[in-house]
Amino acid sequence: MSTSTPLPSTPVGTHAIVYGGSMSGLMSAGMLARHFERVTLVERDPFPNGPMPRKGVPQAQHIHGLLTRGMDILADILPGIREDLEAAGGEFLDVVESVASFGAGTWRPRFRSGVSAASLSRLLLEWVVRQRLQALTNVRILDGREAVGLKTSGDRTRVTGLQLQAPGGGQEETLEADLVVDASGRGSRTPQWLEALGYPRVEETRIHVNVGYASRLYQKPRGFEPGWRSLAISPKLPKERRIGIIQDIEDDRWLVLLGGWLGDAPSTADDAAFLEFARGLPQPHLYEAIKNAEPLGPIHLYRFPHNQRRHYERMPRFPEGLAVVGDAFCSFNPIYGQGMSTGAMQAEALGECLRQGARGASDRYRRRAGQILEGPWTLATAGDLGFPEVEGKRPPGFGLMSWYGNRFQQLAGYDEEAMTTFARVQHMIDSPAAMLSPRMVLKVLTVRPDKAAQTPGPKPLAASATRAA
Repeated sequence: MSTSTPLPSTPVGTHAIVYGGSMSGLMSAGMLARHFERVTLVERDPFPNGPMPRKGVPQAQHIHGLLTRGMDILADILPGIREDLEAAGGEFLDVVESVASFGAGTWRPRFRSGVSAASLSRLLLEWVVRQRLQALTNVRILDGREAVGLKTSGDRTRVTGLQLQAPGGGQEETLEADLVVDASGRGSRTPQWLEALGYPRVEETRIHVNVGYASRLYQKPRGFEPGWRSLAISPKLPKERRIGIIQDIEDDRWLVLLGGWLGDAPSTADDAAFLEFARGLPQPHLYEAIKNAEPLGPIHLYRFPHNQRRHYERMPRFPEGLAVVGDAFCSFNPIYGQGMSTGAMQAEALGECLRQGARGASDRYRRRAGQILEGPWTLATAGDLGFPEVEGKRPPGFGLMSWYGNRFQQLAGYDEEAMTTFARVQHMIDSPAAMLSPRMVLKVLTVRPDKAAQTPGPKPLAASATRAA
């Protein structure tokens, strides 16, 4: 039985189209199914029949985090999805108690925080959600089709449909719709399409971080009981740049990610280089865990050049009947794990705007989405702009906020209240303002770095502990 309360339904139209089968697209389609008689999800790739990778999601074989806020929204859109994910092999674990986390130069305390998140692969998550969508009687999935343009009214003030064709060319077809939602990702062509229709080019902000990472699946060694379910070793920014994560996923496997900022990342899919990079992390635990573990596949590389935010909320004119969600609106440094959850928040906001009526929904939504993005964008770019080499406009008070953030991280190294607050902000349950409450400010001003250094981490493993029986 579902533990979620379904979102209210408000019929506003006959047909809606979502193009892009990303998680943002899937969640948007699920939301729109409550407000339209029919919903068509259009995807360029043929969808695989199972939790398997596809060309359009090159990062799907890397670690993804659906944060607590994103999972809550998904469960409201598709009641019972938590139970479906658990039945498929996923788990929900306390994000403080189950994770051995090293950050800001100290091990963080572990205790029951009450903040839980899904522990599973992106491939399984997307597959289970797609199955739920396919079960909805008013949702049609149209894969193997590429969106090539928008159809509009004669005066170009309203989007009335989407032009499609098979990838690589062929006969075009047009789908009529009351609403078209762009969930096509960073490479979205909506800016060019709008400009061709006579609208101003959407303003963009880019912050170049040159992040890269490599990921590999491993079999979790039999008898391996280190006291943690996942391991995260983060750098002390901006002096250090490397990050390493072991995520416990379905089928008793580990998904291991190694990466870093400003080009400090594995550059080849080479076994020895992968292990050597792990050896260079600030703590030895990840290297010791994987050096004798059994790999289950090749090393996958991924590069992320820049954060990218399209300011649709600032456009002086925008057509009715169009909405943009997910990475097509704003694409964050993936190391912070905010993308899917921010997409969920946008899908939720789109539903809220539609419940106020179809007229003006596009304008209401793009402005609301712009507000939603402020917090995640500030958190993500604050870390990246902490590197002197990263070009970008620092907001007023950036130096003070960076100092405060570093002190808060030190406090979270030994103070359970601060660690819980940090986890709740990180998982978008609370806004960043929670870290600035009078009680937290007083604690930060009297932080004791020496006490943070005393927080014990997991014991390094003997070489034999990671050998499969």
